Amino acid sequence: MIIAIIFFGLILAGHIIFHAIKNESPLCIGTALTGVALGILIAIEIDTSNKENIPSALDVYQGKTTLRITYQDSIAVDSIVVFKEKEK
Repeated sequence: MIIAIIFFGLILAGHIIFHAIKNESPLCIGTALTGVALGILIAIEIDTSNKENIPSALDVYQGKTTLRITYQDSIAVDSIVVFKEKEK
């Protein structure tokens, strides 16, 4: 998903920069480059904010997680690593 957003942004910026160079407008070139930079920063922020609730290997090693297993007819069918419940 994030790669598609960046790819679309680069195509759009390329189109704007092409027309800016064709018309020799430095203001349009600067605007396009600023838009590309902001778009990449926003895409990176979206990508990193979605990973906050996903346990890492370090979280498992430090004992901050537990393994949740789903059983169906006494057979384990799924498992997931989740953060332990915080004690109040």
